[in-house]
Amino acid sequence: MDRSQQVSTMQKKVIEEGVERPLRASRISELAHAIMRHKKAYYAGKPEISDAAYDALEDELRILAPDHPVLQIVGVGVSTAAAVRKVEHATPMLSLDKTYEVEDLFRWAGDRPVMGTLKVDGNSLSVVYEHGRLVVAKTRGNGRVGEDVTEKAQWIADIPREIDGGLNCEIRGELYCTEENFLRLSDEMAQMGLERPTSPRNIVAGLLGRKVHFELSRYFSFFAFDYIPGGEGRAAPRFKTEVAKFEWLGKVGFSLPHPERLADRKDIERYLEYVKGLIAEDEIGLDGAVFSYDDLALHEELGVTAHHPRYKMSFKWQGQTAVSTVREITWATSRLGIVTPVAVIDPVFLSGASITNITLHNAAHVKAFNLKKGDRIEIVRSGEVIPKFLGVVEAAHGHYHWPAKCPDCGTQLVSDDVRLKCPNATGCPAQQLGAILNWIRCAEIDDLNEKRLVPLMDAGLVSTMADLYKLREEDFLVIPQTREKMAAKLFHNIQASKMLPLASFLNGLGIEGAGRTTWEKLIEYFPGLHEIQGATAGEVAAIEGFAEKSANQIVTGLAARQSWIHELLAAGVNPVAPVGGTAALDGPLAGLQFVITGALSAPRAEVEKWIKQAGGKLASSVSKNTHAVVTEEPDSGSTKMKKARELGVKIWNEQHLKDAITGKGKSS
Repeated sequence: MDRSQQVSTMQKKVIEEGVERPLRASRISELAHAIMRHKKAYYAGKPEISDAAYDALEDELRILAPDHPVLQIVGVGVSTAAAVRKVEHATPMLSLDKTYEVEDLFRWAGDRPVMGTLKVDGNSLSVVYEHGRLVVAKTRGNGRVGEDVTEKAQWIADIPREIDGGLNCEIRGELYCTEENFLRLSDEMAQMGLERPTSPRNIVAGLLGRKVHFELSRYFSFFAFDYIPGGEGRAAPRFKTEVAKFEWLGKVGFSLPHPERLADRKDIERYLEYVKGLIAEDEIGLDGAVFSYDDLALHEELGVTAHHPRYKMSFKWQGQTAVSTVREITWATSRLGIVTPVAVIDPVFLSGASITNITLHNAAHVKAFNLKKGDRIEIVRSGEVIPKFLGVVEAAHGHYHWPAKCPDCGTQLVSDDVRLKCPNATGCPAQQLGAILNWIRCAEIDDLNEKRLVPLMDAGLVSTMADLYKLREEDFLVIPQTREKMAAKLFHNIQASKMLPLASFLNGLGIEGAGRTTWEKLIEYFPGLHEIQGATAGEVAAIEGFAEKSANQIVTGLAARQSWIHELLAAGVNPVAPVGGTAALDGPLAGLQFVITGALSAPRAEVEKWIKQAGGKLASSVSKNTHAVVTEEPDSGSTKMKKARELGVKIWNEQHLKDAITGKGKSS
């Protein structure tokens, strides 16, 4: 699709009619010069304008001069510093075509299945392996020649030093810095006497271009999105689909940009909503999504232009930016005790909404940008995504301020260099309210909301989750405008929640870093409350999908909530383990491990449920421990199926699985 076609008709008309012919050539020259200047600043890690403002310059130039050579330039020239080694790309590292319109994306996809991935606002990187060993890492540079950054790449945990079986291949992906790591890196650089970085993306580009401090690259992360097989010796396997390619990348040890196969428009819409949610969380710098045709043969057929591959399309929400003045910075305590800053700004209108508050994420963010009253800041809002702080445009005099005490209970705050936290977990009103509201949500207690809970707390009737189960019907009458009928209903709803799934019970405890799916996964291995309470951090970390950090959070979080658990059980709350959890000891599939792949006639979640309830366990990849691969595509050439055949693993269809569960067939 021609990128000039993706600019709205109205926008095109306004630009074309607004530029008189005598001024047209001058404006084109001005735009081309500005684009090149901002490209160089961007790739040097010191951007002067926002991404949205830069995109607007390119869009205007595409309308006035769609074939201008500046629009075909990928990246910028590499550094001329003598100490920097230049490295050629055997296959050019191209840019991506993009659209802001969902309908354009649908037209491009047509009726073909596509693969969706996150569009990370980072720096493209190529890592080359020979005989399975990392030999060189190189930046994109101008797309044909990049810079050798191998020594820095070796510090990055997401880039394996070795990959499976002596393969020769090139892996391409995006290097980025998470918000949390950016704040830690910012502090370390300040302690070293270095200038504080201005944003996660800028510091990645900046450190890649430096000749010193390679160890600071350990704060970076890497998502792999492509590979090129080649070289002498054992080459990487060739695949037929994007699905198979990403399965292989994950298997050999790379982190992946949340790839998902999307069959139709509804799938694409759902994936875009998922990406919106991740953008709102703002832990990873995302600016959209990338889509590619799943059929790799089609990639070969369509080929590439000088600028981008024809088989890929990126989608970005049209960002609107504005500059406003910070009137004050307020601080609020969450249910976990984290004291979070919010900038109250002069109202600005963006993407159909009046914006008056901007989250500043955490205390370290305020410190890193020296944010304070009077600063002129730039913000952006893309579509309906939560508005984000971009940077300080004009700083006011003075220094940032952190509160010393909790704004809700007055307790002295503690700092972990990133966040401020109130340690008064049981006595802080904000934490009490947040914890009880979280329990109400997880226990699915209907009709009881914050508006009704606060009067109960103000009356001294409720201060803990267990207190809810001690309430009498008449106690609810303290809630304004509540009569006997509603009081009886609230009482009934609370009592009805006493028996609840174990995963809901654990989720209701509000342990940081653990959601319902986390607990459901743990219950597969520790099938009861007593077993989970007795699990060690090492045992949890040994489970696929659990990192050491999250394992420690779970174990310490449970230990800190022993009194809550005891009080809830004493109040009559009964957490019920799922059938799959208890059946693991004696179910028909007890102790057997299964891998599901390919299309199924039943929903995948339902097939997973059958296996769990029969005592089986699920794995994401085939190994010698796999009992059977469940699929309705036994002749598939996917990585999982090839591995299963190599290892002699059984191939079951859904009916075979059902028969093994019901006893009509054999599980062996």
